[in-house]
Amino acid sequence: MTSNVYGGDEVNALVLDLGTCCCRAGYSGDDTPKAVFPTMVGVHSKAAANGKNVDEAGASRKLSVGYQALSAKQLGMEVMSPFGPDDLYGDWELVDAVYNHALRDRLGVRPEEYALMLAEPTHNSRASRERLVELVFETFQAPALFVAKSAMLTAFATARQTALVVDAGYRATTAAAVQDGYVLRKSVTRTPLAGQLLNHAAQAVADAKYTPLRPRCAFKRQETKPGEFQVVPQDMGGVANSFRMYHIEQVASDMKEGVCRTSETRLFEAEGANPVPTVVYELPDGQELYLGQERFRMAELFFQPRVFINHFPGLTLSPDVRSVPESVIDTVSKCDVDLRKDMYSGAILAGGSSLIPGFKERLEKELSELSPPGARVKMVAAANQAERRFSTWIGGSILSSLGSFQQLWMSKKDYAEHGAPLINRKCP
Repeated sequence: MTSNVYGGDEVNALVLDLGTCCCRAGYSGDDTPKAVFPTMVGVHSKAAANGKNVDEAGASRKLSVGYQALSAKQLGMEVMSPFGPDDLYGDWELVDAVYNHALRDRLGVRPEEYALMLAEPTHNSRASRERLVELVFETFQAPALFVAKSAMLTAFATARQTALVVDAGYRATTAAAVQDGYVLRKSVTRTPLAGQLLNHAAQAVADAKYTPLRPRCAFKRQETKPGEFQVVPQDMGGVANSFRMYHIEQVASDMKEGVCRTSETRLFEAEGANPVPTVVYELPDGQELYLGQERFRMAELFFQPRVFINHFPGLTLSPDVRSVPESVIDTVSKCDVDLRKDMYSGAILAGGSSLIPGFKERLEKELSELSPPGARVKMVAAANQAERRFSTWIGGSILSSLGSFQQLWMSKKDYAEHGAPLINRKCP
């Protein structure tokens, strides 16, 4: 692979999208990623490593990545995210571990043989992307690299070069304007109303009204008679609180995905007089939850956060938090006047949290009410769940496989000559 001249027509490339919830990895030109696994990393202290080799660099932590590593109960293992409070890369040792797991363990490739197309947070900083370049070329020895913003890749996945991209993700919902393939940095707005908040809301509903949620590893179901099961508690002594909370959130997330719905119109706090159909959700331990108005109130946090946050004990939001429609309108208002018409008529909805039934229609309706008179709001979203959930990765796969793109790679030779800051000119 070292004989390849980057700038030609044939380049073997891998696409990596490290999101706040999941990491997606696969081959350029494919329709979907080959590997999808949690971004969270299990971190063992040196004492908890039981004398095993921690890693080649002699770091003080042993790291576990992937579904299997996080599913098994391990004493003393903390579950941590590579992302900091601002949703930018915070712990670079964990970022390294996640990329290494994706490339070597899940895809089974040698990274020095493949060019890497990396998706980065839309609001990523110059310093963070330069550090990412150093990681790729110094640690993985990749021959070439391109770093692209998530919003831009989502636009490419929908065959648009100019669009308003609304990405409802795990830790934040981000709105950004893309013009001619470039993200307008001044337009990017973010709100913490996203999947993680709804997971916590689902947990609050179960804890307050029914029973505290239990992680799947905290019990075992044994069959006492044909069709009858008994829940037997398991010893959770020595298990880190972060590990326990991670698994409780997995149960809450499954509950949210199963029952949460978006109301067609704005809900009112006193709407209990208008009953909605009750659905039954069975928890992993066999308990049944009867959910009515709660399943609509969870999704209403996207649209009326300050009104409905009080319905979920223990949840708080900043007083100045803006709803998702308000954030989107703010993004459009930051664009030039001539561009706003294209933004309203070319909005793209993506991200796993956008899959809540009715979310697209409700957001389009709210935007129409908030937009100026005469503005025609049209929002498109892939009907296929995988396409919407993996839109950033798919955009990277399409872009990196285009023949006209191949001259844009930043090669290892470029890095040796100009250093990491070159990425800001090669990948604006």
